[in-house]
Amino acid sequence: PHFLFNTLNAGAQLAMMEEAQRTYDYIQNTAEFFRYNVREGNTTVHLADEINLIDHYIYILNVRFSGDIKYEKTIDENIVDVLMPSMILQPIVENSVNHGIKEMEGRGKISLRVYSEDGFVCISVKDNGIGMSQEMIDKVLSGELTEEEKPSPVGAHGIGMDNVIKRLRLFTDREDSVSIISEGEGKGTEVIIKLVKEE
Repeated sequence: PHFLFNTLNAGAQLAMMEEAQRTYDYIQNTAEFFRYNVREGNTTVHLADEINLIDHYIYILNVRFSGDIKYEKTIDENIVDVLMPSMILQPIVENSVNHGIKEMEGRGKISLRVYSEDGFVCISVKDNGIGMSQEMIDKVLSGELTEEEKPSPVGAHGIGMDNVIKRLRLFTDREDSVSIISEGEGKGTEVIIKLVKEE
């Protein structure tokens, strides 16, 4: 990891010397993304840290895909200090991009919303992609997807939804800590996480 960060830092300094601001920004975002992944491991973090990671991740994707992903955030800043497992939001956003947006026509959109409801801190990741059937949603939530049904575009090496759901249920001790909503084909998908508000 140190070699990687030093190499990226050298690239950022080179970009700055050459007055290549966009390249500098890209390298800095990439370095922050990797730094978080290496540092956090399987630890507990603040929601604010997870949101920052998504900001870096979407920035990197938009450089790679020429700004094709519209990203909107509505965040209640009063509740972003709630604790949660690390590396939860990025795999959800990655799923939205790889399995929702990439396969649709038109411009993809990811909406991230953090709000309070019924004593919970709620985190919503919503896309305008191809949507999911209720049968597929039920299989994802119950962990019953077969290997053939699991989509694997780029992310066989990544953290899958199975892992995310299991870790959240273990952390919250609640089966309903994750829900998935889709109104059907072509109508997008929303993943909602419920965390217990700390007193």
